[in-house]
Amino acid sequence: MFTTSMELEEEVPSLLWGLDPVFSAFARMYIKDIQEMKESKQVPGIFFYNRHPIRQVDILGTVVLTKERDTFHIYGVDDGTGVISCICWKNPVAEQKSLSDFKSYPSTSSSLDLVEQMRKLQEVAWLKSRVNIGDVVRVRGFIRIYRQKREISASTYYKVDDPIYDAQISRMLELPHLYREIYDKTFQLPDERQRGPGSAAILDSITVLSEKIMDFLSGNKTQNFYQQELETVDSLVSLIRQCGPRTTTEQMDVKTGLNAKLIRSSFTEAINVLQEKGALFQKSKNPNDVYCVTKQDKELYRLTLEIIKADCKRPKYAEKGCHLRHILSCVQQNYSSFVTESVLHYLLDLMESNSDVVTTMEEYYTVF
Repeated sequence: MFTTSMELEEEVPSLLWGLDPVFSAFARMYIKDIQEMKESKQVPGIFFYNRHPIRQVDILGTVVLTKERDTFHIYGVDDGTGVISCICWKNPVAEQKSLSDFKSYPSTSSSLDLVEQMRKLQEVAWLKSRVNIGDVVRVRGFIRIYRQKREISASTYYKVDDPIYDAQISRMLELPHLYREIYDKTFQLPDERQRGPGSAAILDSITVLSEKIMDFLSGNKTQNFYQQELETVDSLVSLIRQCGPRTTTEQMDVKTGLNAKLIRSSFTEAINVLQEKGALFQKSKNPNDVYCVTKQDKELYRLTLEIIKADCKRPKYAEKGCHLRHILSCVQQNYSSFVTESVLHYLLDLMESNSDVVTTMEEYYTVF
């Protein structure tokens, strides 16, 4: 028994998220990864990194943007890998005070004055909540999406006094260790761990097979194909690794049947990997129907480019360009309802590399 690529790509059922300690912790991560994590299809506001379910994060960075609203501050925090907006709610009591409100009063006791100690704590808390551009801040909170942009709704935030960069250097040394020991190790359920080391070899072979399939299709400029056709290509079939010990002569018939099933399942999983990336798609739900190669589909390329060109002339899209979801809706109406967001992403990246379109901001596209 082995773990296929699609099984690893599928989301862990929400009832099992608690088995991963990362889910309950404030994950210390790079902002770039927070921005790029895939959102759960089961529960909004939950994101996945290597199958680890993540809902709350802990970041440290420099403030590069500040905005004030009636009930909260917006701080743009940069950690060197990316920038993210942090929504930091105001403390109504602290907001009404100034530094002079924390003035010291003479103590009437020779022992430690509890009131004086509380005053000092309140003063420190007040000072650390005053954040300006250039300050180093630490923010803990939940990831959320607002107007198609990710941001952190802070549960805790404070300014970090770091004149000799001690806190920042400590975080720089800590994060690679956390990624190496935790985040970059794919989260597996207990039953998956029992499948043994052979599953990793099969997963590697599926990944290699998907890459070689793409090379084969690109080299032959194949526009569409059936899976059965790929299963007859010797150079691709030879890449599939066989699991378990070799069979005896008396078991050759059984072995041949198992090999046929392994070849079929391996090609199915490799094609699924390419579909997830958007490199392949179908125009129906039947897995036995023809597969289309996104890169070679000239009609899809032409239609998508015409949609962007036409709509960018309209006042509504003239400034920022067309959003990905708008383009996807138009393509699904005019070409095929089975074109997915990943396919369109793949196609738009290809268009951008060909200088036919340009990204104006995240997921907005226009023509030159």
